[in-house]
Amino acid sequence: MNIWNLTKKDLAVILKDRGAVMWIFILPVVFLLIFAGLASFQGGSSSNDDAGDTRSPLTVVNNDPAGAMSQRFMEDLNNSESFRTVLFDEQSAEQSLKKLKISRYVIVPAGFSANLEQGIPVNIQIITHPNANLQATQTLLQVVNGIAKDISLQLQLLDGIRQMGEMQAGDPNAEQTFQADKIAAQAKSQFDQSRITPLIAVDQQVPSVEGGTKFSLDLGASTVPGMAVLFVFLAAASVAKNIYEERKIGSLRRLLSAPLTRSELLLGKMLPIWLLTLVQIAVIFAFGALILPLLGLGTLGVGKSPLAWALASMMIALCSTSLGIMIASLAKSEGQISGLSNALLWVAGFLGGALVPTFLIQQIPTLNVLSRLVPQSWATQAYYDVIARRMGVVEILPSLGMLLVFSAVFFFIGIRRFRFE
Repeated sequence: MNIWNLTKKDLAVILKDRGAVMWIFILPVVFLLIFAGLASFQGGSSSNDDAGDTRSPLTVVNNDPAGAMSQRFMEDLNNSESFRTVLFDEQSAEQSLKKLKISRYVIVPAGFSANLEQGIPVNIQIITHPNANLQATQTLLQVVNGIAKDISLQLQLLDGIRQMGEMQAGDPNAEQTFQADKIAAQAKSQFDQSRITPLIAVDQQVPSVEGGTKFSLDLGASTVPGMAVLFVFLAAASVAKNIYEERKIGSLRRLLSAPLTRSELLLGKMLPIWLLTLVQIAVIFAFGALILPLLGLGTLGVGKSPLAWALASMMIALCSTSLGIMIASLAKSEGQISGLSNALLWVAGFLGGALVPTFLIQQIPTLNVLSRLVPQSWATQAYYDVIARRMGVVEILPSLGMLLVFSAVFFFIGIRRFRFE
């Protein structure tokens, strides 16, 4: 008996198990459809305490946090019917835009309030990804321009009244200063000035993006890599369970008579799951690429380097199956495999960014540190680097290297602790 014969036998056994087939192929697609639909409906993760707030989150970089006018601008923006503000620093906002975690952000410049108080024009910048939804961008421009015009007009009217007060103070015929015609003329002058040279101008900037491939920024499609990573690593529990059942019925003990080494036997048990995991990944991504657009939930590609995507998929599948061998070697009962290992895999999936956007986890220092200690984090990083940032093989080598390290550690522990009886 060689490794390939052992692999074919295990593949036949697994494919006859309807529950295993549903877990590997059907359940990930169902979860993907649910999560993509919810993400598309909600427009992203919400940190607002009001569960009924369905406004789109808007990233804002406020470089004038202590200024009275910048606070007024933030309040007006947050009180709009379309958006609720989420504060970021400029570097984090720029990185999130590059990674397609956000599609646009607003910058309130430093000295915003001080310049307005002195009548010096200021510019509010809206940085927009070139592939961002045009309708949402237009809505944002209308909201920001409306707020800017209101504030500009208010400040210029107040400045006009101040000028009239100064005129009154220096005019011996003070009682004539505030006649209706003079007030109307002064107001008209301020309106005209507000239209010609507004105090607050809104500039939209669209950074150039390398490559010509179009990518959708909708959150429905962005859930595909996370769902793939989540269910690929959940398959590790299936590996462990299959090995445990074979150990219980004694088939593993009989395999010891085969002309294979201990490592070759374990590789033979890993190979069928590794192949099925690759098929599982292909099914999930194919569903994302073909079905989600038909449902209006976005589109999906594999980046500019299909080879990088394929290598990442193979390394992620290897890490998952190696983890399954380790779980099988450490678990002492079927309950530990089904209960404890699945719970840990769900938690690791959360920390690794498979269930929530990684930038939310990175905002909490403790979770950010813990996320780097689980292979799911490096797996999602590899996929998003390839798909969202359009990196090639060389650029994702650090993530692939960490997945290889995790795989080697898992497999080494599995060999050392594995029991055939």
